[in-house]
Formats: sequence, structure tokens, C-alpha cells
Amino acid sequence: MANTCLTEAEPSLEQFLPEGFMTGPRLTEALRSAEAPPVIVAELSGNHRGELSQAMELVDAAADAGADAVKLQTYRPDTITVDCRDERFLLKEGLWAGRYLHDLYDEAMTPWEWHIPLAERAAEKGLALFSSPFDETAVQFLEENLDPPLHKIASCETNHLPLLRTVARTGKPVVVSVGASTSREISDLLELLQSEGCPLVVLLQCVSEYPAEHKDFHLLSIPALEKEFEVLVGLSDHSPGHVVPVVATALGARLIEKHLVLDREDGSIDAGFSMEPSEFRDMCTAVRQAHASLGEPRLGIAPEETGARRFRRSILVSAQIRSGDVLSADNLRVARPSDGLSPSRWEEVLGCWAITGDTDYLMHVVAPSLKIFSALVLKRLLAQPMVASVKSSILLEELKMTNVLPSNHLQDNQVEPF
Repeated sequence: MANTCLTEAEPSLEQFLPEGFMTGPRLTEALRSAEAPPVIVAELSGNHRGELSQAMELVDAAADAGADAVKLQTYRPDTITVDCRDERFLLKEGLWAGRYLHDLYDEAMTPWEWHIPLAERAAEKGLALFSSPFDETAVQFLEENLDPPLHKIASCETNHLPLLRTVARTGKPVVVSVGASTSREISDLLELLQSEGCPLVVLLQCVSEYPAEHKDFHLLSIPALEKEFEVLVGLSDHSPGHVVPVVATALGARLIEKHLVLDREDGSIDAGFSMEPSEFRDMCTAVRQAHASLGEPRLGIAPEETGARRFRRSILVSAQIRSGDVLSADNLRVARPSDGLSPSRWEEVLGCWAITGDTDYLMHVVAPSLKIFSALVLKRLLAQPMVASVKSSILLEELKMTNVLPSNHLQDNQVEPF
């Protein structure tokens, strides 16, 4: 008699899939556009505590907090480990110390039959939804039932070549956390993904510790990854607060991933390194403000600063000036507002004399060219409201000092008038 093993078929929920519920194109465009702020992803992980209603609340909280997308993890305990009580499968430190791998993943998994209801809720809230598949069957399930805009490879799966090959062949963008990966492993996975048709790869700087400490992130790796591998870059963050995401944004991160929990005290399995909704909202605001503040390289006056220039200083007369007085610090001062001569002309002004006659002041100016001299007269002097006119005499050539006027000089060297 033959033994027959029966496996329960996965429920097909395709008939419940609303048309066009994903926002994939918008998500991909945002990743590619440096002018757009980073895409912010709320990772639900196992923080649903085994209840679909709590998973739905997490999607709602992500939308209310300002996330662009939510991310699931698609696996079963048997697709990620084996049910064995050997000491090798026992966690001995960290948040999950004392747990066997199979038991931990059994508690943390997101049931596959939840995926479409969660995707529908995400679509209602205007969020994209994608997942981290942990084996080839998960990729097949996601493609057949969700048609996600992209796939995510977890940091511990970067050497899982069969999974990488299957994901690449979907033709979707792939986001990869590179925590605990060597440079050679990163190079190999990129070569495989690109050779199998992956159109876009985003590498996420990540510290595969739960929680991670700020000092361990080495965020300068973000621009280094971008330069070395010529791909888009981002951050997968398990640290407390939002300092790391903000700094990562300044360094060019195009995607920020952070775990979300409704209440850190509710016993959720990943609560110890997750953000509550109010914290997640603050992070979204800070990240987008940081991106907006980057602007573009600019030297000089910003258009927004034009009005503020009136609060700069200028050279003002501070005491009565009589004919023959030398302009000096005794009768001039540098003060606000800026409608007088610029303080940058201070040394020149101290070479001026108040004189009698039709002209009020005599100024001795040394200019390297006629062009610069003309700019001084037209843009500096005549631009001042108190200056009615300027008469200039230009020294053309220095002559040897004599006791008589060198009247024959102009006869021998005819000079064209200006």
C-alpha cells in the first residue's frame, strides 16, 4: 500500500483583488527621482500579535503617520528553518533569547491569507504594499496574488542565490538590505540580479542587530555604496529615534524602512526596535524637512534673502563735515541700514576729502582697468541716493616731475578723448 501525503492548498483570493489597487509606478518614480523625498516604508513584521485586526490597524497607523508604503514578510516557519530542538536552533542572546527559531517564526509570521486583505486596506489608504519573500514559493504567491511593485531581500538572504534569481526574473525592482554582507557578496548579488533582468536595485545600509546602536551604523557607507556599485541607496533602520534616518537622508538615501508598532508595551514580537505611530509621524516629518533643506549647491545670495540685505551695514556720516575735512573714523561709522556706501569701500572712503567749489568730495581711486573703474562710478557711486553727479579725471601716464608744465607732451602724444 502506498503512503499518500496530503498538503492543504493555499486559498486563492485572486477574485477579491480590486483592480489597480497598487501604487507601484508612483513608488518606483519616487525612488528614481532625486527631487522627491525618500520613500518611507513602515515595516509591519510580526507586530500584529497574530491578529488580522491589529495588522489592519498597523496599516491605518502607517497611513496616518505619513508612510508611503507598508511592507510585510512572506514566509512560513518551515520555509525559513526546520523544527529542531538542537542547541544550534536555540537563540541565546538578544530580544528573543531562549526561543527556538521555528517557534519564533511561527509566532512572527504573517499568515499568507492575510496578504490580500492587507493590500486592499493599504490601497484604500493610498499606500503601496510589498513584501520580503524568504523562498521561491513566497515569490510565486506574491506574484500570483498581489503583483507587488517591488520585492525586498532581507539582509540574511543576500547569499540565497535561488531566491535572488527567482525575484530578479519577475522583472520588478528589488530592494536589498546589505547588513552582514561582504563587499564580494554585494557585488555577486548585483551581478546575478542584473543578469536575470532586474530593472532597478536599491541597496539599503543596515545593521543586522535588534535593536541597533547609533554608533554601529557607519552611515558614510551610504554614499560609498552608491559610488562603488552605481545603484540607488537607502536605509533599513532598527535604531531608536529618527536621528539615523535624518542623517541617511542627507547622505542620499532614497528609501527609509522602519518598523512600526501600535504600542511598544503590547508584547509585539518586534516592539523593542519599532516606532510607535506618533514617533513614526515625527520621523516622516523630519526626513522630509531634511530632504527639503538640502536644496542644490548655491554660492551667493538666495532670492529669499534679498529683503534681508537691507539689514546689512553701510558707511554713514556720524558728525558734521566741513570743507577741507578728511573723511575718517571721527566723522564716519559703519552702521545699519544698508542704503549707504558698502563697508567694503571703507578704505577707499578714507582716502576722500571734503572740498569747496562745485564738487563736494575728492576721491582718489586706483582701479586695475577702465571697466572696473566704470563699474565703481556707475554701480557704486551714482547708485547712492545722495550722489547727484560724478566728474572723473583719469591719470593716463605718470610723467617725470619738473618745475615746468610739460606742455609739449600732449602735442607729441595725441590722446583720443573718452
